[in-house]
Formats: sequence, C-alpha cells, structure tokens
Amino acid sequence: MQKFLNFVLIFTGVAAAIAICCPMLVVLGFLALILPGLVLLTAPTVFVYLATAVGLQRMLTVKLGGASYPIAILLAIGLGWFVVQPIRSSAISEFRSNDLPDVIPREPIVLSGHVYVANDDLCRSPKCDYLCTMLLDLPGVQSVTIEGTDRNGRNHDQSVAAFALVRPGANAEPGVFPSRPGQLIRKHPALRRRVKGNDLTKVEKSLEADWALRLSGAERIVATKPIPVNEADWIVRLVSTHSKQNPRIERVEIARMGNDIRYRKSEIRHFVPGKLFYIGFDLRSAAAMSSNASFCLGGRDWRSSDQSINLESTLLEAIELPRLTKLDDARHRLRSEVQRAIDDPNASPARLELARRWLSLFFFDATEDDHALIARIVGDRRVKDIAGPIESVYSQGSTPIELAIAYAKRITFDDATVEERSLLAKDLASMPAGTFANPDPTYLDIWTHPELYEQAGPFLSRVADLGAPRAMPILRDALGHVATKDNWNQRRAMVEGIRDAYASLGPAAKQDAAMIRRLVLLRRSPITSGFKDVQAWRLTLAQMGVPIDDLPFFPHSSRQQINRTKSQIRDRLQRIQAEI
Repeated sequence: MQKFLNFVLIFTGVAAAIAICCPMLVVLGFLALILPGLVLLTAPTVFVYLATAVGLQRMLTVKLGGASYPIAILLAIGLGWFVVQPIRSSAISEFRSNDLPDVIPREPIVLSGHVYVANDDLCRSPKCDYLCTMLLDLPGVQSVTIEGTDRNGRNHDQSVAAFALVRPGANAEPGVFPSRPGQLIRKHPALRRRVKGNDLTKVEKSLEADWALRLSGAERIVATKPIPVNEADWIVRLVSTHSKQNPRIERVEIARMGNDIRYRKSEIRHFVPGKLFYIGFDLRSAAAMSSNASFCLGGRDWRSSDQSINLESTLLEAIELPRLTKLDDARHRLRSEVQRAIDDPNASPARLELARRWLSLFFFDATEDDHALIARIVGDRRVKDIAGPIESVYSQGSTPIELAIAYAKRITFDDATVEERSLLAKDLASMPAGTFANPDPTYLDIWTHPELYEQAGPFLSRVADLGAPRAMPILRDALGHVATKDNWNQRRAMVEGIRDAYASLGPAAKQDAAMIRRLVLLRRSPITSGFKDVQAWRLTLAQMGVPIDDLPFFPHSSRQQINRTKSQIRDRLQRIQAEI
C-alpha cells in the first residue's frame, strides 16, 4: 500500500509540476484525447491531498497501524474543508454587504436643479460629452457637475468639471461644444431600437448638426464653478470597480439631495472559493494558443443578477429624456447656415464655428457639390484650427484638385497649427502627378520658406512637378536647411518629401547623385536615421539612374551584405518600373 501511494504521489507530483509550469498543455490534452487533459487538470489538487494524507499517515501509523490510511485520507479532506472556510466566509460576507436591493420606480426620474455625476468609469478629465449635454437639455436642470477619475499608473486622482446651458444671446462668444452629442442615439436603448441600419449614423450626425445650430444661436454651453456634492439637488453615481480582491460592482444610483435613493440597479460579481479546497483552472481564451490559462484557488463567481448592466444605458433608461426635435433636415440647415456665415464678412466667431462643426460631420463622404464650400472654409482665415474636423472629409489620396490652392493658403497662414500644416501637406502630396506643374505663387511660398515646409515636409515631394531645372535648386536649398536641424523628428518629414521628389525626377536629377551619396555616407548623416532610410536613399539613387554597382555602401559592410542589398534594390526597382 505504501509503495502504491508513493508511486501515485510521484506521478501526480510530476503531472502537477508539468501542468502548473505549462497550463496550456491542459487544453491540448483535452483537445487530443480528453483523458490527458483530465489528468493534468486534477493532478495539482490530487497531489496536495495525497501529500497531506501521506504526511498524516506517517504520524498515525505507529498507533493505528493499517487503519491509518483511511483515517489520514479523511483527515486530509477535513483539513481541506477547514482551511478554505475563513476565506470562503469572508468572500460571502463581502458579496452580501455589497449586494444592495434594487430600487426601481414606476415612472422615470425627473432631474432638476444642480446635478452631480460621479462616474467611476470615467478614466479621463471630465468634459461635456453626450451624457452631460443630454442632462443640460432637461427642463429645470441648472448645471451638471462631473466627477471622474484620471488613472495614471497606480495613481487615481479625482477631477471635477461643471457645465451649464445658458442663453447669453446670439452675439456671444463661442462656448464649449460638447463631445459627440449624437452618441445619445447609440447609447439610449429605446432610441437605438427606433433607428436601424445605416440610418443610425445619419440620425447621430443630424443630432450633432442640431446642437451646432443651437449653440451658434442664443444658447451656449459654458464651464462653470462645480457644485459640491453635498449641495447638489440630485446625485447620479455610476459605480464601477474592477479590483480582483474586492467584489466587482456595476451600479447606477440616483439620489435626491444626499442619500434619498430614488433609483438603484446593480450587478455584483465576486469570486467565492468552493466548500472544499481544490486547485481550479482558469482559461480566459484559447485563441492562437496564447498563454491565457492558469491555476488558482478553486471556486466560482457569485453574481447578483443574470444580466450585465451598462452604466450609461441604464441611467438613460431611468431618467426622463428631453424631447428630440425633428432632425431630418438638420444637416441641410447647418450647411445653409455655414454658407451664410462664410459669405458674411461680419459673421460672429460663434457662427464661423459652424464651419468646423459641419466639416466634422463628414465620414469620407463629401460629394462634388461640397468641394467649393469646403475650399472656402479652408481658405478663410476666420475659421480656426481645422485639422481635426477635416481629417475625415476625404480619404487619403482622394482630395480633389480644386482644393489644392485653399489647402496651400491655409499652410501659409501665420496662425496655422503644426497639425494643420502636416495634414494638409500630406493631402497635397497625394494629388495626381503634374498637379503643380504650373504653380500658384502660394505653392512657391511653401517650397521656398523653411519656416513653412518644416511643418509641411510631405509637400516638398511635389516640387518634382516643376521639372528638374526648377526643382533641383529648391531641393538643394531644402537639403541644406535639413542639415541645420539636430533632431531627426524635425527632419523626417522634410527628408522623406525631398527623397520622393528626387525619385519622381528620376534620371533628370542624376547630377545631384554625388551630393546625396556623400550625405548618406556621413557618420552622422542629416538624411538618414537607420538602415531603412539608407535603403530608401539607395533605391532613390537607382531611380535617378545610378548603376546598382555604384550605390553607396559603408566600408564595414561585408560582401555578402552588399550583394544581398543590391539584389533587393534590383528587385524593387524592377517592380516600380513595371508599375509605371
């Protein structure tokens, strides 16, 4: 009997060590023949109980003889029950202490006065989003204070911001424009059920257009002084805890002036160990055989509800919503108002802000009828910072040529942002070859002023449209300016634009090949920052007509490396020529 127990103990110990060190073998065992997986799954628990039973048996065998075997096994099982009870009792107590009863009123909650929203799920600085906007639109609500949590590593710092919807008049300065107010359509279950398919995006954009029109008229959303939580008329708590040690709580709670709870709905999940100790197996995902499996204390998650809750959607269903106006023609009305604002030399900043809002409603779906108005917006100095809104107007490479001059003018504006210049330069660079062969003076301003092409580097690639005689002096000057910049991040866009221009000029620019070769081989080259850049310049030189055998290589390069690189350049050059 002793030999048999020792054999089983050694076998289960080895199997347990294998399973714990490589838990994905358990999954493979089940996929293979089931039995190997079952053995590996149970081996850690069996080993713990056997090791405990063998230890107890050796202490009992002197007095009890053969009866020590069954008694030791029973004692090991009893010990397994005893050890887990304190942990299990504590977990059950924590679960029950957090499992508060739901409070569901018959009618929706009508909020008013100062509303305080404490959102545990807000991992950023609070801003006026669709939820804030919707609350401000409720009749009687005077302000909305939002408390969020900025999570920076292990530090959780509370941050608070407050907003109010006021009526200062149509000539007031622009206020705070809410972040994606149209998301209300997607987040509210009842509204989402009314709108289906492609109409969802259409209605969402229409709601955003409606808010843009409202906030350019007599209404404004403004930042205001936060109301302390103990002075708020209504408190909305969106509780979300995700600690592994404590119960996971998802709770929506609406209280009237303190702790007068008018609405509560919760979902509590907490791990509770089993009644008897065992080592469980946790498999989160077996996709691509990733190591998402592990062994842990055996037990299961206790849940207060079979249904998961979404905090914001649950809140929206609990309160009375404002009536939504008819949104069918909101985008059309916004476009007309934008046209009038651009035509009006005395348009207020709030009306001009409509242009940015209109641009932000596109999703790579601008039509030919929109090109002229978009060009006027881009070329209007009164409309500020269009980098974000215009990013989704046209897809890469599809920006119409009619907008080229407007884009270039925006780049030359003194108050143009770095993001604007970079984004618009990329769009200009992607226009068809020859677009800039007869250049507008605006294009030449960019190509000849370093303070502009530093931030509009991609547009340097289109200098090639001028032809080699006119383009090469500009490119040489740009290379000279590049060499004055110490930081590669400052040089990258310019270098890539210059390199693309030389590649487009091809053999017509071969006389600059010696200069480029010398710059590439410099110990601290101003035009390279690694192997990829050196390889790109080698390909460019080959496109300029430099023989493969004359391409620049560093003295320390081995013959094998040189031959392999030449072969790669030759293959890529052939593919490029085949595509022409």
